[in-house]
Amino acid sequence: MTLQIIDVLAIETVERFSFMELAKLCHLSVQETQDLIDYGAIKSDYTVGSESFYSAHRLSLLQSACLQRRDYDLDLFSVVICVQYLEHIADLKRQIQTLQAMSTLD
Repeated sequence: MTLQIIDVLAIETVERFSFMELAKLCHLSVQETQDLIDYGAIKSDYTVGSESFYSAHRLSLLQSACLQRRDYDLDLFSVVICVQYLEHIADLKRQIQTLQAMSTLD
């Protein structure tokens, strides 16, 4: 029996994404991504110099909205509405989890 050595890479968890990374990961053009920012669907979490960065949470919401766009052939404005609803749903889920956690303590 031979011993096989496998190299393991340490993968760093990325918590913030640049504008270009956001566009690429959501399969959007630069113009579409800029339009979503202009419409207010995407808000940067912070800016360093002239570059804006976005959270993994925002990336996840935008990816879900873009998936809906591809599946249902939605226009870009519909993606804005979808992102807003997904954010609202995520907030409600967090509130439910908090209330459930508080009720188990009683």
